[in-house]
Amino acid sequence: MFTAPTVEKAARPVTLPVWPLPARTTWALVWLVAALLPTTVNIFSVLTEHARGGKSDIAPWEPICWEYSSAIGSLVALPLIYLVVDHAPGWGRAPWRTLALHVLTMLVFSVVHVGIMMGLRVLIYDAVGWTYRMGPLAREFPYEFRKDMLAYMMDVAILMGGRQLVRLSRVVALVEAQQAASLSPPAAAAGPAPAPETPPRIELKVGSRRVFVSPAEIIQVTAAGKYIEVMTAERVHLVRRSLADVQAELPASLFVRVHRSRLVNRAAIQRVDTRPSGDLDITFNTGLTATASRRYKAELLRTDVPAPPAPAPGLDRARGAMLSSDPGPSTGPRSA
Repeated sequence: MFTAPTVEKAARPVTLPVWPLPARTTWALVWLVAALLPTTVNIFSVLTEHARGGKSDIAPWEPICWEYSSAIGSLVALPLIYLVVDHAPGWGRAPWRTLALHVLTMLVFSVVHVGIMMGLRVLIYDAVGWTYRMGPLAREFPYEFRKDMLAYMMDVAILMGGRQLVRLSRVVALVEAQQAASLSPPAAAAGPAPAPETPPRIELKVGSRRVFVSPAEIIQVTAAGKYIEVMTAERVHLVRRSLADVQAELPASLFVRVHRSRLVNRAAIQRVDTRPSGDLDITFNTGLTATASRRYKAELLRTDVPAPPAPAPGLDRARGAMLSSDPGPSTGPRSA
């Protein structure tokens, strides 16, 4: 009986969508939409309500002044939310202390928001020759604080949820890269090769465990608030250390900083392209890209560094897991 020969299927390349904008630009757009969309809707709502009632006690520009002064105040107070999210001890470690920090920050957030909002309204009214009359502070501040509590909690949810999505995208990317690599036929042996020199390992304290990782196994290291994410072919290790601290332990011939929050493995880089803005697009061996800041261009393009050692087994499978996005803490089985 004739049996058809078996045909091995080639591994499909990993083709993951890459967000075209830098993380900082993306977050700026997110916060602008979050601040301006509801206030713009409120402007038209106020104008419609006054038109329905036949009221003529406000000028058309007044709702614009009221709403956009509030939006500007919220945007100015926004760094307070980053501060508490990045430096609070965490709900699992110290829930009461974390709650107290959020309540205190919420109060300061409201004071900053209301102060800037009222100040802008007074200036704008004065510029057109009118007088902006505020009610008693004892009545007005509790009224504004109730609304600011909701705005604060929504902003915290947006920030933490967005960072969590970034972490999840990294995990998905690495898993898909590993699955694609598992379909690839093993490379033909070219004879016995000399055993490579084993590089020194670095110690990572992951919770109550200590993990020892060879630098050649690391794909990238990303800052995530007060933590760093150390990505290998198998896992993302969430470590409470600074990026500069870990960079000092990694060989400079193997790792280069391409952003204030990211180190990458030189052995994973295939091509570097320059944008008109001066920033760089790094293309990895898998075809995926990441963005490098123009601030680190000279270091990235240096040619006088020694050649990096051969990547550890499994590194080629996971190079495609490097995505350009706003970093944030994460753990778990892998995909970048």
